[in-house]
Amino acid sequence: MSSSHSRYMRPAQLVALLLAFLSVATLMGVVGAGMLIPVAGPAALTAKAAPSIFDELPDNMQVVEPAEESHMLDSTGAVIARFYDKQRIVVPASNIADVMKSAIVAIEDKRFYEHHGVDPTGIARAALNNLGGSGTQGASTITQQYVRNTLQERGYLEGDADQVAAATEQTKERKLREIKYALALEQKMSKEDILTGYLNIAPFGPITYGVEAASQRYFSKSASELDYLDAALLAGLVQSPVEYDPLSYPEAAQERRDTVLQVMLDQAVITPEEYQAGVDTPVDAMLSPTNASQGCSGADSAVAYFCDYVLGQFLADPAFGETEAEREHFLKTGGLTIRTTLDPNKQGHAFNALTGAIPVDDPSDVDDALVSVEPATGNIVAMAQNTVYGVEDGQTMSNYAADGSFQVGSTFKVFTLIQWFKEGHTAYQSVGSKNRDYGSAAFTCDGAPIYTDPYRVNDLAGKDGPMSVLKATGLSVNQAFVNMASRVDFCQIFQTAYDFGITENGEVPEAFPANVIGSSSASPLEMATAFATLANHGRMCMPNSMTTVTDRDEVTLKEYQPDCHEVVSAEVADKTATLLSQSASQYYRSTRLAEGRPFAAKSGTTDSNSNTWLTGFTPSLATSAWVGHAAASTTPVNNVVINGVFHSAIYGETFVGQNIWAPYMSAALAGTPVEAMPQANIGTPVALPQPEPAEASEEQPQSAAAAGGGAEAAQTAEGTEEEE
Repeated sequence: MSSSHSRYMRPAQLVALLLAFLSVATLMGVVGAGMLIPVAGPAALTAKAAPSIFDELPDNMQVVEPAEESHMLDSTGAVIARFYDKQRIVVPASNIADVMKSAIVAIEDKRFYEHHGVDPTGIARAALNNLGGSGTQGASTITQQYVRNTLQERGYLEGDADQVAAATEQTKERKLREIKYALALEQKMSKEDILTGYLNIAPFGPITYGVEAASQRYFSKSASELDYLDAALLAGLVQSPVEYDPLSYPEAAQERRDTVLQVMLDQAVITPEEYQAGVDTPVDAMLSPTNASQGCSGADSAVAYFCDYVLGQFLADPAFGETEAEREHFLKTGGLTIRTTLDPNKQGHAFNALTGAIPVDDPSDVDDALVSVEPATGNIVAMAQNTVYGVEDGQTMSNYAADGSFQVGSTFKVFTLIQWFKEGHTAYQSVGSKNRDYGSAAFTCDGAPIYTDPYRVNDLAGKDGPMSVLKATGLSVNQAFVNMASRVDFCQIFQTAYDFGITENGEVPEAFPANVIGSSSASPLEMATAFATLANHGRMCMPNSMTTVTDRDEVTLKEYQPDCHEVVSAEVADKTATLLSQSASQYYRSTRLAEGRPFAAKSGTTDSNSNTWLTGFTPSLATSAWVGHAAASTTPVNNVVINGVFHSAIYGETFVGQNIWAPYMSAALAGTPVEAMPQANIGTPVALPQPEPAEASEEQPQSAAAAGGGAEAAQTAEGTEEEE
């Protein structure tokens, strides 16, 4: 569509077209006294001269809806990203300034409102001028151009290169087809509809089509706001959208604009004063371009990773095409509106919390990511990280929140708690001992012992001895959790983790003692979903990023409903949530929410503090935050300066919880009612002998050398959580 001067014809072709037009026009009764050649005398002669192609062509042409860009919106309706091959926004006639319509008619087809699709005066004038050697002159009307663009567009939409070529080939047969279609089209469409259709389909730049997209592209305003000077510039582009592109060739664009202004003056569309003011205005002074790229690359980095996640879900959905290629073509041509679950308020707070703790391009090169979901729906309301989206140096397109795979550390202990409550235990039973050694048959599955390598638990001094499950959870005591694991169905701990979405290469994590305290890997989204399941009384709602997808006419193509199923009983889920809430309120001194808002949470830290986490929830919001080196997740994060502050080591609760998770949750929930956490019966408190508290409020990473239980376990480790 953007080829130059495609409306010009050779003299021989113009003569043939003139004869053909006279024939068809006579038959259709649309030729009047304004013809340059009398109709009555030569009608029979011209009818015989008309090529037989006229008789073979159908009278009706299918008018297609042109390819239109699709929009991805956040939950408030703001645009996140646009998707297109051809940048086009279709608008009604009322959204196009009248002066734009006048300008395009003036320069392209001044007798548009007088002819019936084909301009006999124009054809005759072009033929005489060209035969007389005064140049190559065009004769296509706006209706004919609309026909040509529509035929070409249909070929593009159907992926038919032959159709596209046939719509623009320089032959008299193609011109004859245009003439007949144009004549027929004017019998069933009004002039206003044809002009509007033309202004929506015509090329106005290398990839910019339609007057609305062009207005946004060059002036950053709607086509309804165009003035006469804007209109003159745009009207001049359709003759050669590449050659006259004002962003690339402003001098050529200005010369063409001034030509249009002269025509507008000659036809009294503008006044002499407007003309002079127009030609005195440089094109550069008129422009205020919008340069955003299409797709997620054109989105702000704060939301680009969420955009990428939504795009992945869309392209994987067979509702929008049989293959991914078909779905992508549909996205870039269908004028779709994808409404997403993203809450821009929460998203802003997420990005601010992450970059406030670890700025983008911080010299430490430490990454952080956060994702937040609604427990009752699975809707993702925030997803962010402290990086710039892109392919340049220092940028990344990897989505750490959704696609990262990082060891979860002590956060995994929640699955031992779930199994503990499943088997009827309470939060006040005594667990743990001073003995940190476990023999090869210390663990049982389905009532029978399983055989592992002998295992010694690594833990901080002062964490030995018996204590309640509540305290063991608050202080994240490794030896106590391994002791708990030896007293329940060991394999079911890992099956529970799998049921909650934590997998190892898509399978159930292996049942090794070291894995109880955090060697498995997951993404922040998987962890947030698992904890959201506890907040939702044991019902897991699969992560979802879209609410509806509608077509250009706002017809709903798909509406997304929560996809939820029970993975654990409400009783067990509520007991686990109650325990996590009580342990956080008693032992998490650094992590506190505004307004005294209660919450449940579990932190995690792995060997050398390479991965630190805090994952938790209120009844209406579950959030997981992670810190580490995404590209090399076993890289230590200690003895490092982060955001200008030296850290000998960082931990899940004191760094992630205090600096990222709590600030985000406090801001995200501000102004909402303070919700009560579950108050399930988790047992009756009993007096237990308590060990002296450890001096340091830090985790002791589990030694890989002491892990035992196979190579996979030996490669990973866990950390114990902050304590009093």
